[in-house]
Amino acid sequence: MKAVIFDMDGVIVDTNPHHKTAWREYYQRYGKTLSDDDFVEHVSGKHNTHIVAHLFAGQTLTPDEITRLGNEKEALFRELYKPEIVAVSGLVDFLKSLKAAGIRTAVATSAPVENLDFVMEALDIRQYFDALLNESMVSHPKPDPEIYQKAMAELGVEPADSVIFEDSMTGIQAAKASGAAVVGLATTQTADELRPFVDDVIRDFTEMTPDRLRKLINVF
Repeated sequence: MKAVIFDMDGVIVDTNPHHKTAWREYYQRYGKTLSDDDFVEHVSGKHNTHIVAHLFAGQTLTPDEITRLGNEKEALFRELYKPEIVAVSGLVDFLKSLKAAGIRTAVATSAPVENLDFVMEALDIRQYFDALLNESMVSHPKPDPEIYQKAMAELGVEPADSVIFEDSMTGIQAAKASGAAVVGLATTQTADELRPFVDDVIRDFTEMTPDRLRKLINVF
């Protein structure tokens, strides 16, 4: 049995520009600014607990307050992104080809379940996945490999039979630590930045041909 596992933000949907806008608006609500450099260092690929801690540095927040603040920002993101949501180019055709070939598929995202459901429903792609994992299903967020290990367990596959698509360095660290082959999506960072850390790099899924995937795992 073979499997392909997808991160969501920056892989299924190129959400980072919209997350950046939402975080900037959110930071402004609390009298802070978010530079491009801060976005890369403290936001992109990071769990909301890390981002909220950066926003409210020096303050003591309870776990419930951290959750509430993170949920508040995600609701803002969904509101801003809903009119513009679109899948990364070539994704749906790639998902159809995987299903036709009997390849198991999963989403493993650090986003909350509300965002995962939002993307699945807005793009009408839930039927292409055998498992859907969100932040609430793990104790250790990326770069810990737990979410990818759980995805492989749910799919009934070994790391050697799995390919993971990721875009952020945090996610790539988690994916590599899981033992699977890793393909970088050059949505958040450039192909040259990603290439030293992954097994292959693509701009979008129009570039992921059967031959290219076969070099990573023996499929098709």
